[in-house]
Amino acid sequence: MSRSLTLFALLLASAPATVAAQDNAADASKADIVITGERLPDLQKALKACIDRKCPPDQDINATLKVAEHQFVDGKYEDARSTLLKSIGRNKRFAHDYPEPVADLLRANYRIAAHLGDGEAFRVGTFDMVSALKAGLPEKDPRVLGGEIEVGDMYARFNRIDEAVDKYSSVERQAVKLGLYNIQGMARLRIVGLYSQLALALPFEYKGEAHKAADWLINNADPHMKPFSQAARVLMARLDAKTGDPSAIDKLIADYRATDQGSAPVLLYAPPLKSVDDTDRGANSGETLTKLSRTSYDGEWVDIGFWVTPDGRVSDAGVLRSGKSVDEPYWVKPILTGITARRYAPLKMDPSQPGVMRVERYTLTARLTTNTGSRLLVREPRPQIEMLDLSVDPPSGPKAS
Repeated sequence: MSRSLTLFALLLASAPATVAAQDNAADASKADIVITGERLPDLQKALKACIDRKCPPDQDINATLKVAEHQFVDGKYEDARSTLLKSIGRNKRFAHDYPEPVADLLRANYRIAAHLGDGEAFRVGTFDMVSALKAGLPEKDPRVLGGEIEVGDMYARFNRIDEAVDKYSSVERQAVKLGLYNIQGMARLRIVGLYSQLALALPFEYKGEAHKAADWLINNADPHMKPFSQAARVLMARLDAKTGDPSAIDKLIADYRATDQGSAPVLLYAPPLKSVDDTDRGANSGETLTKLSRTSYDGEWVDIGFWVTPDGRVSDAGVLRSGKSVDEPYWVKPILTGITARRYAPLKMDPSQPGVMRVERYTLTARLTTNTGSRLLVREPRPQIEMLDLSVDPPSGPKAS
């Protein structure tokens, strides 16, 4: 995996569940894809019926998202994208009257585009999503500011660090003026998470910045900032553990065990994933992903299931299914190793219970780009991994896309 912030979303997805629960309107990740039990033909039939009777845009979008969700979970990424693009063609113009549904539609489109390696669609789609919100909501509305945070997340994903920090800081300043504490805390927490991730590669340059940004939250006496303070403590303990202080996580777990146990998994530690570039394709081939020139990544996805046990450890991590016939593609081993080594906060349940089941979708892809002097789209030589939580009850908290 490259040093790009492909797993930035994973970093922030683990913040305590209390954050998003305080302000659903500010939760920019509410459109996460989850598994449903409905049959795809039935969903497609319902969508067609909705279109035929010229149903309202919000109903059209809701039916569209159900179809696209099912197609994505089935590994039919191109079909899901096509379903979404057709709906965007029908409904984008209704953003003034239906800002949130249209924004959800555009958000789903750019997230699936990321799994297809279409970085430009991801970038443009993020701005389109915010424009949809602004078309029908005041610019000071927390949902609009939440969308602006997603723009910062997009900049971070493209390694445009200064622009990401500037965007988060701008949102934070606006939130302070408007008294939007959850947006304020979320924007500051994004800065903490970004600097923490950068510090793993460049500790001398960014570790101090990470702690400086985190200290403001950790030492803030405002009760509105308490959940964000807790999240910042998690990020700092994780950073310290990765950069030479293994006792940081043990101390954090002890604190959670004493005061903050809950039933939702809260990720406290995840080791850096082994670089995809260092992963051999086979035992004897010696080929790495960087050496593989590809034009297609069709079927390069896996669903990984695992249990978070009551003591916060991971058990039985394994591939539930994959897009190709092989049970465990060669690039999955470092992901399984990383998942198995995670530490979660202790769960509030009987130790005899198995814990909480999680399912995560991982997709191997490479961004589309153009070579100098050509407009022909080709895949970048360096691959990356995209992840979405498919769990029925995904952990809440501020997430990056």
